[in-house]
Amino acid sequence: PSTSGSLQELEQEQAGPSSGVSRRCPFLLDNSLHTSQWPPRRRHKQLFTLQTVNSNGTSDRTSPEEVHTQPYIAMDWEPEMKRRYYDEVEAEGYVKHDCVGYMLKKTPVQLQECIKLFTTVETLEKENPWFCSSCKQHQLATKKLDLWMLPEVLIIHLKRFSFSKFSREKLDTLVQFPLRDLDFSEFVIKPQNKSTPDLYKYDLIAVSNHYGGMRDGHYTTFACNKDSGQWHYFDDNNVSPVNENQIQSKAAYVLFYQRQDVGRRQSQTASSDSPAPPASGSTSNPEIMDVN
Repeated sequence: PSTSGSLQELEQEQAGPSSGVSRRCPFLLDNSLHTSQWPPRRRHKQLFTLQTVNSNGTSDRTSPEEVHTQPYIAMDWEPEMKRRYYDEVEAEGYVKHDCVGYMLKKTPVQLQECIKLFTTVETLEKENPWFCSSCKQHQLATKKLDLWMLPEVLIIHLKRFSFSKFSREKLDTLVQFPLRDLDFSEFVIKPQNKSTPDLYKYDLIAVSNHYGGMRDGHYTTFACNKDSGQWHYFDDNNVSPVNENQIQSKAAYVLFYQRQDVGRRQSQTASSDSPAPPASGSTSNPEIMDVN
């Protein structure tokens, strides 16, 4: 803006106090231009700020040398700008490079496959043997989980964190789940009443998402308005309407389903409780307020 300030001061001013940039940033300034030739700076709202962080996404760096050994950068969006220009689903559709030691599993997994694995006979690991009271020795045992009956609201917790003796990682596999008519009839072992098929069918009402790694992360939510059927995206204090095709993502962590007969019963109750329209020629009482 002027020749009175040095190039270093100008760079620091361009970087901003929250960007975490303490050194010279070639992408902020064209060093071939002299400061006297720099055009007047106009005030624009920032899209985001950048700062150097560690592998966990936190900015607790101990020395400048650590920036070169672990070059991680965090991008913090300005809330209004994020709402306008940031697509959460599109941002998750990338493939990580080999250098980060992880390759995205391109083949998605169906939720029904996860449920089948959950109810399949499983052999316990060698490190977790079962002590037989007859032979007095540890033996490899098997276990099996079955579903006897289901609740009105079914919460499905996807296993996103994998632990082993040698590694720990977050699983970013895309799990495709239905928004309507999730049928559990083949997984319930209790004798079923064929006249009430709704007891085993569920509709999605909310999704809890997790972004981040093993130590740190950020939670967001998709939730459906039970009256209007409109889906909304909740990100801290920001709430925005979304389309149904935006709900499925690799960040899905906890799924909330409601049994169809319960949803139908709530809809009937809500319609019966709604006040009747006033008769023709009648005047409404301003002192009476109907609160649903």
